[in-house]
Amino acid sequence: MKLLFMGTPQFGAAVLRRLAEVHEIVGVVTQPDRPAGRKNILTPPPVKIAAQDMGLPVMQVEKLRSAESQAQLREFSAGAEAFVVASFGMILPVAVLEMPPLKCINIHASLLPAYRGASPVIQALLDGLDHSGVTIMLMEKGLDTGPILTQVVTPIEPGETQETLLTKLARDGAELLIQTLPRWAAGEITPRVQDSSQASHTGIIQKEAGRINWQESAALIERKSRAYEPWPGIYTVWNGQTLKLGRCTVYNEDALSEPPGPGLRQPGQVFLSGLTGTGPAPQLLIATGEGFLAPQELQLPGKKMLPVTDFLRGYRQIVGSTLGA
Repeated sequence: MKLLFMGTPQFGAAVLRRLAEVHEIVGVVTQPDRPAGRKNILTPPPVKIAAQDMGLPVMQVEKLRSAESQAQLREFSAGAEAFVVASFGMILPVAVLEMPPLKCINIHASLLPAYRGASPVIQALLDGLDHSGVTIMLMEKGLDTGPILTQVVTPIEPGETQETLLTKLARDGAELLIQTLPRWAAGEITPRVQDSSQASHTGIIQKEAGRINWQESAALIERKSRAYEPWPGIYTVWNGQTLKLGRCTVYNEDALSEPPGPGLRQPGQVFLSGLTGTGPAPQLLIATGEGFLAPQELQLPGKKMLPVTDFLRGYRQIVGSTLGA
């Protein structure tokens, strides 16, 4: 099939690379280059980089609302039987949805109608699900409300992060898409209308979402550490500075060989304790609203992310402090 591809982040790039092995991509539409990093260097989106690596023509657009941009898209997509959309990052106007003969087909990283919106992978991890999946759907005016063509379930393994789960979903979704497209073109699939009464929604994640609330449970904070990796990460305040936490482990009181005294149980308080059956080496622990969080890595501004044992060599004074104040 001849396809126009629309996408922006790494998820879209992974789908594009696999799709181009099977189908003819007449062009790739993505968002403009954006400033990135501390130095705000203008950086192309991953989909643009993938397209250029494969020698595919690229069109970058800020919006597709104007008659001029839509006319440009119509010319750029000439010959495309369908538009394939994977994490494009903008709502398509009805005029664009009606352009291709076989419609606009979206690959969404959840089992719709669950987790409509911008951050389905993050929300699945925050909710502690044991599986997620991908939906191939027809696009319509609403956000992820269109009828479903096919779906596939993807297991969520213990320790899964946003990055690792997105990689798996892109892989599974691309394979499902490759199987679905010829069947859709041949009229072998009857689109299934979503049950909106079962719908749940996700929003755009802001940096502030990574600020730790120590009143929350250690289990939820640990899930956030994985859901928000690599961005925005989780962080707190210590000694007037932002302190980032890397990988974390959750312990309950039964796991501690030296349970903390009453003065070390307030959420955010830092202490050292041994763990049952692990020998004399103490573990850095932080009290939470429920349970204890053991960060394995810590990072101060301008410094590298360090294993906790290395961090303590330079910043032993963190022990006994209260984080987040």
